Amino acid sequence: MPLPLHWPLGVDFHGGKCQLMGGLVGAALVYANYFHAIDIFEGGRDIRTLKTASLFSTYALDYMTQVSCFFSEFLATATMIIVVLATTDQGNSPPPNGLLPLTLFILILGIGAALGMQTGYALNPARDLGPRLLTSMVGYGRAVYTFRK
Repeated sequence: MPLPLHWPLGVDFHGGKCQLMGGLVGAALVYANYFHAIDIFEGGRDIRTLKTASLFSTYALDYMTQVSCFFSEFLATATMIIVVLATTDQGNSPPPNGLLPLTLFILILGIGAALGMQTGYALNPARDLGPRLLTSMVGYGRAVYTFRK
């Protein structure tokens, strides 16, 4: 009899699919709402460039190299994981009841303020990949995946 597979922190890959679909549907709603404004800004109905793609996904600043982008995202994600594990570990001194959401809010706010400018800090891949999938479907093409080339 095979042993059940338990992932750390209760990670559920079905939840990841739902997050991905949620990001895609959310981006679709934003696109539907701003469709005409994007047309006006881009200069026509069938024109889509990376100038407006950043409404949906995060793109690194021009001076960032691929290695710098990776390190920035790695550092932000590692910081988040360490603080989440430390605050939820019952062996440590966890935050008082009801204050964990505030602690996580301050954590994400701090990461965004300290590390978010250069790459947009898409800490959750589903938050970035879902909207990229939508933008590639509505006319932005492959440029949303290869914006540096």
